[in-house]
Amino acid sequence: PPTWFRIASWLALLWMLSGAAAFVMDLMTDEAALAQMTPAQRELYEARPQWLFAMYAVAIATGLAGAVGLVLRKAWAVSALAVSLVAVVIQFGYMIFGMQAIERVGAAQAVTLPIIVFVAGSLSLWLAVTARKSGWLS
Repeated sequence: PPTWFRIASWLALLWMLSGAAAFVMDLMTDEAALAQMTPAQRELYEARPQWLFAMYAVAIATGLAGAVGLVLRKAWAVSALAVSLVAVVIQFGYMIFGMQAIERVGAAQAVTLPIIVFVAGSLSLWLAVTARKSGWLS
């Protein structure tokens, strides 16, 4: 594969590692961290159902696995990244529409991160599909 693919694969892995770090920080959220949130942010955080947190874990775990697969040039990276992207859509879709995040915290705060995450996930999946079609994955 070309050098740009290897660089992009490592960037995808770094992105997914940053997502894993955010997930761990979310797990470690304590009363002191909650106290620093606005009342609307805290309300949204506390209203999140457990299944949504599980969907977050699926998105992170499969995204990280898919990025590792890209670095290792494995064809299963495509499936892992596809599952991750579906989990991202479910997770953020429910937060934005099911939990009325825009009404609670405003559009800028409710949709900026989801858009960035969706675009990064889509690019990672595109990279994997392109690599598979090009024969760079085994």
